[in-house]
Amino acid sequence: MDDERPPRLWWGMWKRFVLAGVLIVALSGAATATVALNTVKSVELAVFPRGSHIDTPSNLITYNGGAQTFLILGSDRRSGSKNAAESDAAPHSDTILLVRFDPSQHQTSVLSVPRDLMVNIDTKRGVYANEKINAAYTIGAEQGGINYASVLAAETIKREVFPELQLNGIIDVNFSGFIKVVDTLGCAYVNVDHRYYNENVGSTETDYTSINLQPGYQKLCYENALDYVRYRHTDSDFVRVARQQDFLRDLRQQINPANELGQLETVAKAVGHAIRSNFQASENKLIELTKLIAFSQQKPLRQVKFLSANVDDIVNGGSYVTSTPALEKKTLENFLHGDEQLSLPVAKPPSSHHSSHNHNHHGAHPASVSAASLDLYPTTSSGESEAVKAALDVPFHVLYPTLQTGQAMQQMVRPYALKDEQGRLHHAYVVVWQQNEIGGYYDFEGSDWLTPPLFAHSRNATIDGREYKIVDDGAHIHVIGWQAGNVLYWLTNTLLEELSNAQMLAIAHSAQGLR
Repeated sequence: MDDERPPRLWWGMWKRFVLAGVLIVALSGAATATVALNTVKSVELAVFPRGSHIDTPSNLITYNGGAQTFLILGSDRRSGSKNAAESDAAPHSDTILLVRFDPSQHQTSVLSVPRDLMVNIDTKRGVYANEKINAAYTIGAEQGGINYASVLAAETIKREVFPELQLNGIIDVNFSGFIKVVDTLGCAYVNVDHRYYNENVGSTETDYTSINLQPGYQKLCYENALDYVRYRHTDSDFVRVARQQDFLRDLRQQINPANELGQLETVAKAVGHAIRSNFQASENKLIELTKLIAFSQQKPLRQVKFLSANVDDIVNGGSYVTSTPALEKKTLENFLHGDEQLSLPVAKPPSSHHSSHNHNHHGAHPASVSAASLDLYPTTSSGESEAVKAALDVPFHVLYPTLQTGQAMQQMVRPYALKDEQGRLHHAYVVVWQQNEIGGYYDFEGSDWLTPPLFAHSRNATIDGREYKIVDDGAHIHVIGWQAGNVLYWLTNTLLEELSNAQMLAIAHSAQGLR
């Protein structure tokens, strides 16, 4: 059962987003209120409104203390729509996310189950063989309503993918509710990794959702945010999943729970309208959840990779992700028990010595020897020329990396302006490299905005005399930045974090002023 349909007819189903991020951030806004018990009651009633409870079989959910694992389903259910066709249409779930909060670990773990994963779906009316896993939600809704949709999705994950998984909760977040939560919390500052553009004019080539986003660090609101996270037409399902997780990381970075106290009940009501869950409406449950989430809020967000055997397995004309029991068991083990910590290279990173550039990726210049062992080579003179042109529109000192990965191609250099949370105007520039043909882009940026939310919870590390700001996911550098004078510079890894820590550090270290 494939839910790929023209977006102009079924636009609701395309609103794919890691709605778990909205929930996590919104609930963490309530965490500071746990000290004020007179506030908890009203928040509890707002977060867990009547009629939003998911009734689950006794063997599906485990109730225990300590570490907690939640299943987040991002669905497009529109039962409240005034449009009869939308209200009656079977809903879809395009986001299937597991979130692990474990106080004993150094990070919060997030694992996305590929929507195209091939499984058998065992229902009340029989078995649907060789289906995509996201079809479980739709089939469940058709056979038993929204409650069974959530239950069947969870049962399928446990039966077909992770038999040893113990779920502590199910949360079903809908698109229309997401809009309200984002409206309440504000927009999200996101590093858009490359140019996203499509104008749907009805042709075969353009027959997917329109999008128009430039690369660079920027504030995304409502439709722009949704367009960014749901995009998948020139990359893979795994890249789309990584983009969702990256958006979640960005959202977590910029929300300060203390700042939400003034609109606590408004946030809670928005969350209550957005979610259905199996949580019992109780003050103790709310306090337990918010404490756990608040405790995890300051930790890195670890992206756990789903191990697959084939990401494009063609079966009966359809494209599926396939895996094996051994790979799925290894994935679950890493998700539940992996506790990775960042390890930085101790040796001095290689330099390309800009003054003696030979602009030949495979040249034998001595300065490139150690860099070549990292698959790094001098950047091109044409790429630098683009940076020189862009520097004319940037009112500060522009740095440009003199090293790049061997297979990367520079895509563009873009000078731009952006406003901070207080509306103050700042200038910036971004250089985009394409690492591979399917969604692999890394960026070097500079801005006179010294305190962007991107680095709100970064860790500091002094390496070879330079103090870096590092955003990591536990083991991998996702962003590395540093301040020079009144300018902040940073390098962002690809969404799939394809650059090693040594490569990230070496490229950052190689950045020099333009000739």
